[in-house]
Amino acid sequence: MAIFVWVIVTLLLGQTLAHLDEALARLDLSRTVVIQDPTAAVNNTITECRTRPADIVFLLDSSSSEGQDGFTAQVNFVYNVTKAFNIGPEDVQVSVVVFASSPFNQFFLNEFTKKADVLAAIRSVNYQPGNTQTDDGLAFVLHNSFLPIHGGRNASEKILIVLTDGKSTDTTSTASVANQIHNTDIKVISIGIGSGIDRAELATIASDAKRMYLVANFSVLSDIVDEVAKKTCTSTELVCRSTPADILFLLDTSSSEGTPSFNIQLEFVKNFTKDFEIGADKVQIAVATFSDTTQSEFWYNDHDNSSSLIAAIGRIMYRSGNTHTEDALRFARTEGFTAKHGARNDSNHIIIILSDGQSIDKSQTKNEADGIHSAGIQVIAIGIGVSIDQQELRDIASGSGDQNAFSVANFQALRTIELPIQKQTCEVQEVCSTRPSDIVFLLDTSNGGEDNFKKGLEFVRNFASKLIIGPDNVQISIVSFSTSWQMEFSLNKFSKKQGLLNAVMKIPYRPGNTPTADGLHFVGENSFQSGNGARPNANQIVVVISDGGSAKSSQTAVEAAALHEKDIKVIALGAGLRIDSNELNNIASGNAFVFTAVDFDALLKMEKDIRDTTCKTQVPTCSTEPTEIVFLLDSSSSEGSVNFKKQLNFVSNFIDGFDISPSAVQVAVVTFSTVATNRFFLNDYMSKASLKSAITRIPYNSGNTHTGNGLEFVRQTSLSQAHGARPGSKKVVIVMTDGQSQQKLLTANQGILLRKEGVMVISIGIGAAIDLSELAVIASDDKHMVKVSNFDNLNAIEKQIQDIVCSGLVCASTPADIMFVLDSSASIGPFNFHVMLNFITDFVRKFDVGTSAVQFGVVTFANDAHPQFDLGRYETRAQVIAGISNILYRYGGTYTEKALQYVRTTSFSPGHGSRSLAAKIAIVLTDGQSQSVEKTKAEAQALHSAGIEVISVGIGSAVNAKELTNIATNVSYVFSVATFDALDTIQAELLQATCSAQVTQPPATVKPGPCVSTDSADVIFLLDSSNSEGPNNFQQELDFVVKFVDDFPIGPNNFQFGIITFASNARMQISLNDNPTESDLRLAILQVDYDGGLTYANEALELARTVGFTDVSGARNGTRRFVIVVTDGASTAPAATLKEAQLLKDEGVTIITVGVGKQVAETELRTVATDSSGGVFLVNSFGDLQTEEHDIELELCSELRTTLPAVVPTDLPTVADTL
Repeated sequence: MAIFVWVIVTLLLGQTLAHLDEALARLDLSRTVVIQDPTAAVNNTITECRTRPADIVFLLDSSSSEGQDGFTAQVNFVYNVTKAFNIGPEDVQVSVVVFASSPFNQFFLNEFTKKADVLAAIRSVNYQPGNTQTDDGLAFVLHNSFLPIHGGRNASEKILIVLTDGKSTDTTSTASVANQIHNTDIKVISIGIGSGIDRAELATIASDAKRMYLVANFSVLSDIVDEVAKKTCTSTELVCRSTPADILFLLDTSSSEGTPSFNIQLEFVKNFTKDFEIGADKVQIAVATFSDTTQSEFWYNDHDNSSSLIAAIGRIMYRSGNTHTEDALRFARTEGFTAKHGARNDSNHIIIILSDGQSIDKSQTKNEADGIHSAGIQVIAIGIGVSIDQQELRDIASGSGDQNAFSVANFQALRTIELPIQKQTCEVQEVCSTRPSDIVFLLDTSNGGEDNFKKGLEFVRNFASKLIIGPDNVQISIVSFSTSWQMEFSLNKFSKKQGLLNAVMKIPYRPGNTPTADGLHFVGENSFQSGNGARPNANQIVVVISDGGSAKSSQTAVEAAALHEKDIKVIALGAGLRIDSNELNNIASGNAFVFTAVDFDALLKMEKDIRDTTCKTQVPTCSTEPTEIVFLLDSSSSEGSVNFKKQLNFVSNFIDGFDISPSAVQVAVVTFSTVATNRFFLNDYMSKASLKSAITRIPYNSGNTHTGNGLEFVRQTSLSQAHGARPGSKKVVIVMTDGQSQQKLLTANQGILLRKEGVMVISIGIGAAIDLSELAVIASDDKHMVKVSNFDNLNAIEKQIQDIVCSGLVCASTPADIMFVLDSSASIGPFNFHVMLNFITDFVRKFDVGTSAVQFGVVTFANDAHPQFDLGRYETRAQVIAGISNILYRYGGTYTEKALQYVRTTSFSPGHGSRSLAAKIAIVLTDGQSQSVEKTKAEAQALHSAGIEVISVGIGSAVNAKELTNIATNVSYVFSVATFDALDTIQAELLQATCSAQVTQPPATVKPGPCVSTDSADVIFLLDSSNSEGPNNFQQELDFVVKFVDDFPIGPNNFQFGIITFASNARMQISLNDNPTESDLRLAILQVDYDGGLTYANEALELARTVGFTDVSGARNGTRRFVIVVTDGASTAPAATLKEAQLLKDEGVTIITVGVGKQVAETELRTVATDSSGGVFLVNSFGDLQTEEHDIELELCSELRTTLPAVVPTDLPTVADTL
């Protein structure tokens, strides 16, 4: 445990406060604690670190729940953490406070200046049980521990480490004091130990979510740190340490300095650069000196590693002379950031200038500084000694205040500002994401008052000032709302930061009501349109700032949900006492995206945490459905340590898309080579921070490739309840390997057993040495098998794997014929029968329905068997669900045997849609005993003998348990519930049983395609997703596309398909090169979301032309290109639609149009289409799309055989021509 917290503190000192945790420890002043071998907890390899000044206060819970042993462990931990640091007035100072019913200060920061004395004082800390008055302990630290009179230093890091094993006595007061601490510069780590902790309270105590740790016990803590500790001793881990930046140091070498002082400057530069990653794609450093003239010492491209750079800094010579600062700045402006010297256009440009005096020409110095500021170069100015001019320093530095201007009393004091300078450099380098980001601020201007509104604007300005603004980086728009909404400026209004910042502060205050719903609606419908600067490849983010509840909370929730459906990340910020916390939760994309502050001053202090969350925290990919994910990672010799590390990076990035908690997603990792090795179980880590930390520490062990052993361990151990698997949860295994198993039979058998137990298995093959047939045997089906060419490409499949895990599909997509056999007797009644239909509808939603996947049929029974629909009747999930909704209730007796006989002799026959190679499963639901138990038993045995798997479900108290057992194939296929309403409680188990009844997918029969076998084409579907469609019709659109692509060979040498949806704006849902196999494509189509909105078909056509048919999106040179437009109405912008259609046709793209329903604009469809007669298809309803599928395929194939005519530009038709 001591090593763990030592590492956290080391990270805080050297990493600009990295990971944090929550904790409160309990303490006892009545007895002296005996330190048991305190040195044993520290690894012998850990030595004293080079640290910056830090004031560290330990706040230890001493309440009764701790007990003597628990408290002793905490004191041992404090002892060992302290032992790892240099202790003294210029280094690290330590204080200890304990609390139970009251706080008890043990010693202040300045009481001991020698390590031996501090360690002796820690030995004397006493344990005194009592209540858990965490609030009093926090209040004592806030008001006393960091005061100057008690040793607190202005230039030091201030760190509070709270340890606890339980919940505070007064949670409200604890939260209040914690928030007061967060408004200071004290950073709080909270560490929660054991099962008695309050997760929410720990989160409140910690400075942010990254600084909260939840650990099961002290032994888990001690396992975490050793490897990380060694690294943090010798180097810091700045947030921006590898963010691309070109940093130019300008060093004063005038006569007033002298050689000794100049050498201290050089040491400062050395120490500064040691904490960054140096390289052509990371941080680059250049140095110039100035006195009478300015001299370049070396440029950015002269040194591409840290050791070479440090050596070069050491060789810089002192030159005396006058202080011509203006020449140095002119040199930096004209020469400092040119390509010939290695400066990069896409990196941040930063100047750090150090001087001990005043410039010879102040006026010219200011002019040159202004020129640098106008060029967007950030300047940090450092003045040394008493001869500097503070105003000149501020003029040189970027910004309007002292944010980038620093001064120290002498050269020796430079070390005290090393960390603040690095922090400011990181602030300057802030990037929002690896992708461009479009951020819209939605500002409440209603009733909060003009002063608060101005502070809200100041928050936005500060937020924007830290980001790189421009068309290739971050764009910002502001929409305000009171009685009505007002777009202050659009995303593409400002391409330069200064213009944006000026515009923010000019926004006027408009008091009124609080129609938040209207503001959200406007943003969703307008702000992210291309005409307002939105980019198709950018993150879309909305930040809502409000000081009170909305006028219509229910409508606000609806509009927020619409934004979430469009994959727009929403951050909700509430300031003041009138905020509605529930509404903020509804507005935000998740709990992690909600921030509250007592007032706008407090909100301003939270800006960095909010910015980090806005830019870097992913919206969870899945809902909070309980899911167990076990990674099985190949660690064999063929991988090597470098590639194995890339696997770990993939896993760490992958889990960012999930809510990690005991009630949501749990993760375990197992590695395999010659043997399988558990790295951690599902219930070992309960927070994302601790989980990611554990992943980084997984070691590489080479050996053979015994994949079977790994699968067996996962099945028997990792997914057991003893190690955290929860009953009824979704279970997923992700296997990653770069080779072939040396236990092929065992591997295949274990893969089959996992699937039979209802586990979703995803296999990822990396490189050229994989065995595709083995990957197929491991995976649930071919849709769950993914291949990448090398380890560097793993990041490209991250979203794809997340989507597979998140999909509602539970079982494999291998062929299965499933018949529902539903009791419709008099005892059921129409209401309960309807409940039963709803249950099987939800069940069907979990399967991939299709002629090559799962088929469903339904038979009801009372006095006789009543077939509702056969297995082959419906080919899509939407059709099956519609068929179920049409089933009518028939009352009568309970002649179960007649239904079983019908299913055996008729339902599973080829003439009624059953397939010879498909698994055959019957699911019987009944609420009573059959009329003839013996006949029912005989018919059930006949079903078993025919190879049909039978699952029986009994509902209510009148069922015959023995008969249910007779009906089912085996006892594991028997289920019973007390009432019809309780059916949902067994859905997960029933799904698992059904999955286990599915057999391994047999070789699929390849159906001849409609085109010539050598044909290929790039085809993009443009699917109308507007309000007039609705989600049900949109699902039928997707079903049509699935069925369409099923008829074509898919691949980079065959047909490629993409999808763009359009409503109020267009979205590229699937690019041509996203899904190289039919199974990948089919799964991706089923995951496409419905948007709702207007019908801007022109934006979809434009997106197809400018993005869809580009090399980046997979379009192939020399391959015919098609667009198939499916819509149920006229376009909102007909003139623009015709223009975009003609531009596509001018580029040789063939357009086929499909109109659905009576509201289509037939003339528009014919004008848009390449062939105004043969290339236009009209159907009455979405259900009729399937009837035209073959003809549309033939039209496409026909066009493929036609040579494109030379394109002759023609005048575009006018709107009037088409109406």
